[in-house]
Amino acid sequence: MIADYLTTNYLTLIILLILVATMYTNRGLSIPSAGFFNIALILILVLTIFEYLDLMTQGLTRYIPEALSLNDRIFIRTIASTAMYIIRPYIILLEIIVIVPGRRNHILFTIPTVFNTLLFLPSVFGARFVFWIDENNRWNATPLKSTVYIVQLLYVLALFVLSIYHFKKKNLNLSIILSIIIVLSFSIAYLEQKYILSGYVTPVSALCVLAYYIYLTSIYKQQLYDQMIETEKKLADEKMELLRSRIQPHFIYNSINIIRTLVRTDEKRAVEVIDYFSDYLKAHFRNIETEDMIPFDAEIENVKAFLALAEADSTRDIQIVYDLEETNFRIPQLSLEPVVENAFRHGTDEEGGTITISSFKEDNCYIIRTTDTGCGTHKVSEKESDRLAIGISNTRKRLELLCDGRLEVNITPDGTTADIIIPVKTDDDTEQSS
Repeated sequence: MIADYLTTNYLTLIILLILVATMYTNRGLSIPSAGFFNIALILILVLTIFEYLDLMTQGLTRYIPEALSLNDRIFIRTIASTAMYIIRPYIILLEIIVIVPGRRNHILFTIPTVFNTLLFLPSVFGARFVFWIDENNRWNATPLKSTVYIVQLLYVLALFVLSIYHFKKKNLNLSIILSIIIVLSFSIAYLEQKYILSGYVTPVSALCVLAYYIYLTSIYKQQLYDQMIETEKKLADEKMELLRSRIQPHFIYNSINIIRTLVRTDEKRAVEVIDYFSDYLKAHFRNIETEDMIPFDAEIENVKAFLALAEADSTRDIQIVYDLEETNFRIPQLSLEPVVENAFRHGTDEEGGTITISSFKEDNCYIIRTTDTGCGTHKVSEKESDRLAIGISNTRKRLELLCDGRLEVNITPDGTTADIIIPVKTDDDTEQSS
């Protein structure tokens, strides 16, 4: 019996197997409500069983149980036929539910299927206003039998319209799949209703489900591709913006001019400034490529490169004091430089001032403290002030994101103190992960 069932429904089962393989292949693709395809697959499988029972009770299969009486065959055939006419619209309904959001919409689209169910269900109990099997096991039907075809075709049309509307014009090139589904559904419904062709409704239903699943996966793969392109473009834009915000064209031009002047007047000093300039550029370009944590000693070297260039471009008397008790930890690269730059630009006066950079351990945290003693009267342009503010804001975000750290700034009439606070555990976690 099982072998006969498999050979009778060979085409449908092959299509279902392809659908299962396709769904498995695309299991990582996030299609909303994709689980409904699993239900549709099960319903089609159940449909093949009832279809086989219908054929068996008519004596149209190789396996014919002799123990079944004529009345048993009529009863089984009635149940099988009723089940087939009830299940068919549900398969297309599930495809609609996949793309239509909202429980209220789901209930609205379910109404025709429920009506079809209530119309055919009484046939099991002997009602004859839709169809019946007479005492000779012959099929009889009224015009109401066409209800199942009308409901299915209405659903197919709704599926076409909703799919086009839901996925907008950019995916109209895939509408050929929807067109194939419509042509198949209308043709098979017409041919079966006219008793020209029978036995192909279930495999065509399975084929339509497979085609629609391919349609959806194509849509969502295209959307994922578009999102990936948009993300890459956004990332490239952000990197360029980051590059523009951290590498100051005016600062670079001034540094190049200073080097040019020193080449003529003090070659040894020119070489030193070139080295600092190279270190400055390497640190900033490296930071664009990766957000890795770096040793604190390396960050201090970045700061020294910046200060060496900044002091070369300044006539003020600015003293830099380093008081580094703790250096054996890691820090997000270029997170100290914006703080020091802010102190250099804002925390000194026209004559100059003193900037102290210290590091120590306190309350299970590493603290990098930057203090200035100037009165803050040194003026910078509004554009420069905004850029420094953005740099401080970005530093706060990067500290929180990369090492659960924070930046605390305390401004007083005597100067500004900025503390970068990094939990000690971050250093251990970083070493373990590396």
